[in-house]
Amino acid sequence: MSEQAGRGNLPHSPTTLVGRSRAVAEVASLVRSRPLVTLSGAGGVGKTRLALAVGAELAEEYADGVWLVELAPVGDADAVPDAIASALGVAPQGGAPVMDTVAEALAGRRVLLVLDNCEHVRRAAASAITTILARSDVPRVLATSREHLRTSGEALVTVPPLDVGGVTSDGVTLFVDRARAVRPGFGIFDEQTADAVIRICTTLDGLPLGIELAAARMAAMSAVEVAERLADRFRLLTGPELGPERQATLRHTVAWSYDLLEDDERALLRWASVFAGGFDLPALCAVAEASDDVEVLRLLDSLVRKSLVIAHLGSARTRYSLFETIRAFADERLAETDDHAGTRDRHAAYLAGEAVRRWERWNGPEWRAQVDWVQAELANLRSAYRWSLARDDAETATDIAAHAALMGFSVELFETIGWAEAVLPAAVTADVRRLPRLYAAAGYACFVGRAEVATVNAHRATELEARQGYESCEPGYAAFIEALGQVYCGHLDRYIELTREVAALPGPGRAYGIAAFVDGLQSAGRLEEALPLTGPALAAARDLGNPYWLTYTLWIVGLAVAKADPQRALQTWDEAVAYVGEHDVRFFEGFLARDAALLHTSDGQLETALSLFGTSVEAFVRSGAVAQLVISLASLPALFERLDRPAVARTLLAAMAREDGSMHHVPGLADLGERLDGRLGQESAERYAAAGGAMDLRDAASYALHQIELARRALAAAGRHGAGAAGLTARETQVLRLIADGASTREISDRLFISAKTADNHIQHIYIKLGVTNRAAATRWAFDHDVVEAGAADGTDG
Repeated sequence: MSEQAGRGNLPHSPTTLVGRSRAVAEVASLVRSRPLVTLSGAGGVGKTRLALAVGAELAEEYADGVWLVELAPVGDADAVPDAIASALGVAPQGGAPVMDTVAEALAGRRVLLVLDNCEHVRRAAASAITTILARSDVPRVLATSREHLRTSGEALVTVPPLDVGGVTSDGVTLFVDRARAVRPGFGIFDEQTADAVIRICTTLDGLPLGIELAAARMAAMSAVEVAERLADRFRLLTGPELGPERQATLRHTVAWSYDLLEDDERALLRWASVFAGGFDLPALCAVAEASDDVEVLRLLDSLVRKSLVIAHLGSARTRYSLFETIRAFADERLAETDDHAGTRDRHAAYLAGEAVRRWERWNGPEWRAQVDWVQAELANLRSAYRWSLARDDAETATDIAAHAALMGFSVELFETIGWAEAVLPAAVTADVRRLPRLYAAAGYACFVGRAEVATVNAHRATELEARQGYESCEPGYAAFIEALGQVYCGHLDRYIELTREVAALPGPGRAYGIAAFVDGLQSAGRLEEALPLTGPALAAARDLGNPYWLTYTLWIVGLAVAKADPQRALQTWDEAVAYVGEHDVRFFEGFLARDAALLHTSDGQLETALSLFGTSVEAFVRSGAVAQLVISLASLPALFERLDRPAVARTLLAAMAREDGSMHHVPGLADLGERLDGRLGQESAERYAAAGGAMDLRDAASYALHQIELARRALAAAGRHGAGAAGLTARETQVLRLIADGASTREISDRLFISAKTADNHIQHIYIKLGVTNRAAATRWAFDHDVVEAGAADGTDG
């Protein structure tokens, strides 16, 4: 969400936007000046398409991305916060409301949030937007809804229908464009066709969806035939008793298209309406109870050609979806049949069974395919889970929640962990057979700030494993999750004890058990025990072939060897970073960047360390991993001390003193504070400490990222202005700045953690490269060439 301009999840539209160029410019201008802009209008008028076009127009202006949240699949208003958090990749934290966590993650960031189809959850969407904008005025929200959200500060834009006044109008242009997609030679070549097309567009009130539906009929009908049928169909549908005319027109346009279908096409469309967020052929066959997938594919192809189903091509397996207006209409028709509950039960049962099946293949080379499925089906999984829970079908709800969480955590879909926790009471009462898996899944709540209860749940899973009649995870997995909870609670000895037991087990558990055991040993300073196990840990992970566990193991091995062989650690982490890029294992991005930054800090590669710390902070802000964000921020003051920016270091140190766990996970902070206070003096130290103490975690993260950027600019400037031209290294540039600040050789030695002899050698090399013979001349040269900037020596923002 924050790494570079253009980040986000905005989809590319496969069709051209007709007749909206002025609207795009006007709405884009409004978004730049107002925190919330709502596009309102009748269903099918093109609100979503316009919003996506505006998002694409503004993408380069939002460095932290344009993010689309599709609320149409969210049937329950209570699920709106989870849907927004999942779309943004923000993890729930402890017992805090999800929207508070999302607001914290977005505050101060250049983000454009596009909330699409808010009308059915209007109050929940408005509440979510209010929460976000109350934290910061930097994010922007562009919403679409059939009616405005009635939120303070909302700028309302009514999206009008397309102009239909003649053959050159926007409505007719759209009709011709879409008709050519199904009949390439289509055109307005005679007066009769022209009159018919204009009549079609006029009858449909210029609504783009209605025009596109009618244009799709050009594959098998003439414009005159379509116009005649539309006239008959809507002859009695213009009265005020039907509500807003355009809305009534669209509704009956959809009804008209539905009525033209064969009976089996209508049935398939009704079954397809239960899917939230799309479906593939096997899923639809399961819901339709169809054994002949070729026949289902034939019907799907027909519906795609009639623009009632969208086929998303470009990957190995085609995925399908419905326009929301059509899906809602078909769902209404389904609700009128006796098969409504049965269809939704089959939908839930299919997803539950598929989740179980994919979990069995998750821990191996096919990891990526399984988590891709969880990500693609998140809206369906959510819908099926809630349906099953409401139906008191604890077993189906358990299968969905447990396995979605056991897979989803590895791609930061932390919403699914909340499902596992929520269904636990019902699952316990029903004594479902996969209860141990559900408890294990709930154990992953340690990642989102609920370590104590997570540890209890994971331990309960291990207790149930030994009992007959239950299906548990693979041997040792629940104990491993419990171990994670123990270390998040600060119980390192118990972490080591549990991971030792897992590492000794045969089977897949060795791939994460040995690595976790090595982690515990190195964290306890027992390197003589940890180092011999790094080879077996890597071998076990490579044998298993799961990219997630291999990345995890490479990270842990790097930690274990870092003190004895820093170069090997960096090489190991380079391999891990390559795996992150190749397999999109984003979970470990922040961990790897932070630990590499610490190593580069100790080696004096300060510019590299700054860049890596920035990546780490941004990664943990993006995912909402509060505990890890605290550790990264608490590790930064030492780097700023090395950069001779004591004011920044003292400010961050005070900010982190407010956070639980920072002193435990980052040793030496007390000594660092004493050194900084001594350098700054009591009055200055208290001033900076007060500033840091007033920061919450969000403020501290923003401050850190800002100071990282300032420090990187200063180092780059030092390289551009004379330092680079004179051939000074980064270390010599640091020494020159300290000389200009009046530091003695001993003080230079102390500040840079080098020997006095090394400091003196650096000074002599600087004299030679600059062609000077004393400190005064070197200082003048430094100021003349802007190596020393205003405020640089004391670490202020200047």
